Amino acid sequence: MISINYTLFIQIANFLIFLILMNLVLYRPIRKIVAERQKFIADKQKGIEDLEAQAQGWLLEYDHRLQDARKTGARKIQELKAAGYEQEKDLLRRSSEQTAAKVQELRGKIRDDIEVARKDLKQEVKAFAVDLAQKILGRKI
Repeated sequence: MISINYTLFIQIANFLIFLILMNLVLYRPIRKIVAERQKFIADKQKGIEDLEAQAQGWLLEYDHRLQDARKTGARKIQELKAAGYEQEKDLLRRSSEQTAAKVQELRGKIRDDIEVARKDLKQEVKAFAVDLAQKILGRKI
């Protein structure tokens, strides 16, 4: 059976002294280490969040630059297509002019050849007519 006497007070004092010593030697350093660790983790977590925000900003900037580059590329393509179309029209126009000039030159040459052929034919027709008339009439004209 438990008897209440002066040993109970000694046991209580012994327990309180042990509790104070444990608090000084064991619990405070552990709580200090845990607090430092939580602060370290919080600092690292804040650093991670800052880096994530920075990376997100860089990603947005990259996307923006990529869109700008695509727009610039599309605009350049349209400009080059327009320039190519203009060059094509210019080449076709010059080709048409050269072709028209060649056609006019050839028409003039053909006209000249026709005139020469007509003169030659007129002389030959006269000769044939005279020859034919002589054969039909049977005498010289």
